Amino acid sequence: SILSVTLFSIKINSLAKVLNDNTDGSLFVDDFGVSCRGKYMPTIERQLQLVLNKINKWALENGFKFSKAKTNCVHFCNQRKVHSDPDLYLDKTPIKVVPQAKFLGIIFDNKLSFIPHIKELKAKCLKALDLLKVLSNTNWGGDEETLLHLYRSLIRSKLDYGSIIYGSARPSYIKMLDTIHHQGLRLCLGAFRTSPVESLYVEANEPSLEDRRIKLTLQYITKLKANPSNPAYNCVFHPEYKQLYESKPRAIPPLGIRIQQHVEESDVNLQPIAKHSLLSFPPWQSVETNVDLSLTRFKKSKTNELTFQQAFNELRDQYPDHRAIYTDGSKDGRTVAAAAVTPSKTLASRLHDGSSIFTAEAKAILLSLQHIIKSTHTQYIIFSDSLSCLQAIKNCKTDHPIIRDILTLLNQHHDNYIIFCWLPSHMGIRGNSKADAAAKSALESDHISSTKIPYTDSKPDIKSYIKHRWQSHWDEQDNNKLHSITPHLGYFPLSSFSRREAVVLRRCRIGHSHFTHSYLLKGEDPPECIACQCPLTIKHILLECGDTRLVRDDFYSSTSMQDLFSRVGGQQVLAFLKAVCLFDKI
Repeated sequence: SILSVTLFSIKINSLAKVLNDNTDGSLFVDDFGVSCRGKYMPTIERQLQLVLNKINKWALENGFKFSKAKTNCVHFCNQRKVHSDPDLYLDKTPIKVVPQAKFLGIIFDNKLSFIPHIKELKAKCLKALDLLKVLSNTNWGGDEETLLHLYRSLIRSKLDYGSIIYGSARPSYIKMLDTIHHQGLRLCLGAFRTSPVESLYVEANEPSLEDRRIKLTLQYITKLKANPSNPAYNCVFHPEYKQLYESKPRAIPPLGIRIQQHVEESDVNLQPIAKHSLLSFPPWQSVETNVDLSLTRFKKSKTNELTFQQAFNELRDQYPDHRAIYTDGSKDGRTVAAAAVTPSKTLASRLHDGSSIFTAEAKAILLSLQHIIKSTHTQYIIFSDSLSCLQAIKNCKTDHPIIRDILTLLNQHHDNYIIFCWLPSHMGIRGNSKADAAAKSALESDHISSTKIPYTDSKPDIKSYIKHRWQSHWDEQDNNKLHSITPHLGYFPLSSFSRREAVVLRRCRIGHSHFTHSYLLKGEDPPECIACQCPLTIKHILLECGDTRLVRDDFYSSTSMQDLFSRVGGQQVLAFLKAVCLFDKI
């Protein structure tokens, strides 16, 4: 039935209660894992067998049946000397001890080297690459933006899954996946096989897998900070044996120690992250919120100020007995503030640095509600220029901590008749202008509010850190041919060109082509320009060759590769290559 999965999940949850104090468990739908650690095998064996007996009893009482063939045991141990494996039984059937087992898509081997998982992951990605090979023909293949979307959805998603876990493998093992990443980008761009991998990263606007893993790990850390009840919380934020791993640099430290350096360098502030919680009342008991979005019928880009002002005045006249409160949020760099202008006073608050503008707008609405609760007047209309905040309040989006506080206040004080209304910003509406000025003035305040922010607000800081780390590495590539053209990271779109033209331009930008670098694959000597008696390179062909100077002057007069691709554009380069009969050779 439709409810079968939900009912199954609810019923099986009681299985986690059979665990002892000395054992840990993990339950995800029908995948259940039990673990126990210790120095002596008889002690571990006894603890696990007691749990297995309880599991078997629970299954008999609740009408479940465990698959004995799929139930395995893995003995994780780093001892090299001979040691015994546990003898465990499930309903009098011995459990097989295996060197590795798959749990939720990750293969855990008994040494936690993750080599089996990396090899299987590489094999899966190679099969998915076959699709790109079919669609990425350099003559008639799909455009590179579509191919990059396919790569990210079909291949990179596989590499991302579980990377926080298998990222603890040794760098020499994880490097096996780099070839998948490089081959996928090379196919999407149509780049020549000898192209430097750093150039592939920049042209595809896709960081290395190492930077990608760091980004995903930092995002996981911030999300984990919001959930202290998670079993991994103490292991990550209160890691043990720091001195031991400092004295043994070859040993791989746990996640909490490995990521600590990146947390400090990224300036991600974990302290103000709000803890995840649920509403204090059931959603079906929430009071219906009155949100007026009638002004959204006017498109802001196509409507002048007078039209908006007239529509606002007409709307305001519909609620003559309601006192108006105007809210707004402001952000300048990392500094964020919120303000609410009431008929009697102005409320302002500066938030933690790095907060999102959505958080600021929500905080401004919260300030207005806190003022309404203390007021003796019961009818208010709150004007906000944040459509996303008002929609979140209307749809009861509880994933944001400040929105949860707003919904809680509305439910507790539903006697007050409050209307939320959207109005456009910077349209000459007096109340909105006052709120905007008050929010900007609050940016200079030295007092920072204690309001907690959601973990999602740290994503821009993490993204900025990864880009800065990538840019620093790119600045060191002085000998890279693409570096002189694109010294700063950024995607250079070629969607207006055909597949073949885009491939030629990418190879010209990277500086590696079949005509100039095929000798590396054939084991031959580097080619030379016959007319100039110098090495034959893309730069020499496009800018320096004297034999084609007269033809080149008819199309462009650039003196550098950066000037050529930034000002002239690709059409002139392609026309020149066709004129000198080199278009098909690139």
